[in-house]
Amino acid sequence: MLFLNLGSGRGISHTILFILLSFTVLHMAAKRKSFISLPFLIGMVTHLILDLPEVPLFFPFIEYDFLMIEDPLSYWFYKLFNDPLVYLTEIGGILILLLILVGNKLSSVKDIWDYINRNADLVDFKDK
Repeated sequence: MLFLNLGSGRGISHTILFILLSFTVLHMAAKRKSFISLPFLIGMVTHLILDLPEVPLFFPFIEYDFLMIEDPLSYWFYKLFNDPLVYLTEIGGILILLLILVGNKLSSVKDIWDYINRNADLVDFKDK
C-alpha cells in the first residue's frame, strides 16, 4: 500500500471485515484446510490488536476519515526508528524468526522449504 501511494496501510485493510473476507478466501483456496487458514486468522487478529487504537476496526459500519499520508514510506521509516513500541516489536519479531531459523539449522530457502514439507507430513490434521 505504501508503494502504491494508497495511504499508510491502516485503512480498509486493517478492519475486521477485511480480515474475515481474506480469511474466507484463503480458507476456500486452501480447500478448507484450517491448519493453513487458522494461523493466518490468528496472526491478523493479533496484528490488529497490536495496532490499536490507530485502526478503523468497524469500517464500514462506523465512518472513518482515512489518513492519506503524502510520503508514506518516509512516515513508516520515521515510526520504525522513533517509536519505541514499533521498533521493539519489530526487533522481537526478528529475534523470534532468527531463533526458529537457527534452532532448526535453516540456512537457505531450500532448507526452509524442505523443513516445512517434512514437518507438514508429521502433523495429524483433522481436516486433511
